[in-house]
Amino acid sequence: MWFLFSPSEKKYLHHISETPSKEGFFKNFLAQNLQAVLQQYTHYLKTSNESSLQKLFGAKQIILEELALAQNLFTSPLLDSILRYNGVAYNALDFETLDKKSQSYLKERVLIFSNLFGILRADDKIPYYDLKQGEGFLNFETKKLYRDNQEIFLQFLKKDKEVLDLRAGFYQKCLELPEEFLIYEPLFIKNGKVVSHYAKHYRGILLRECAKKTLASLKDLENMEIQGLRLLEIQTKPYKKSQKIFLTYEVKNA
Repeated sequence: MWFLFSPSEKKYLHHISETPSKEGFFKNFLAQNLQAVLQQYTHYLKTSNESSLQKLFGAKQIILEELALAQNLFTSPLLDSILRYNGVAYNALDFETLDKKSQSYLKERVLIFSNLFGILRADDKIPYYDLKQGEGFLNFETKKLYRDNQEIFLQFLKKDKEVLDLRAGFYQKCLELPEEFLIYEPLFIKNGKVVSHYAKHYRGILLRECAKKTLASLKDLENMEIQGLRLLEIQTKPYKKSQKIFLTYEVKNA
């Protein structure tokens, strides 16, 4: 099975597990033609004015160390993608505190939908970069990257057609899954209302529990106990010409 995960806009600048850069670090990534994309990216960072960079990063202030690392992406230190990101979902996942068996389980199954690199395996090593969701540069757009690599991405995903979709809506639109896939997707409710922003946190919690229990099949989710969450209902709804299984969880009050 696959666990499809979103990236986070927050990333570690430095990490104890970083390794030195290597030429062509991206050559074994799933997406093709990344050399040209990354060259455009670094060129744009080196030649754009401050307001353009603020828009690209989604930041009110440009931090020089972050900019320098991104500008020198080809020579910046590398880190497993599942460790590079440190937003809400990744803090909830807390990958480094999992035991080795659980970590290996995730490294074999987690696919991160990056807005710059395309689909990343959990142990694909990436440098620090910054790019606000939905922003582009020169002739680059994230959705175009996914369109251009759609056939490659889907061919890879078809190795296992059982999917827990933990992506944000933006990345679901970047790559829609074929009708033959078995797709599970969680929804979270608190005090009778659908959780939106903090859904990231609960997606991370759910992924962590799957790893701790080394889930053998997504069907097992229907009977899995998760601290802080209670499974309310399981609904099968039409999806394209197929169906998608929605698991609705109630967030328990502390």
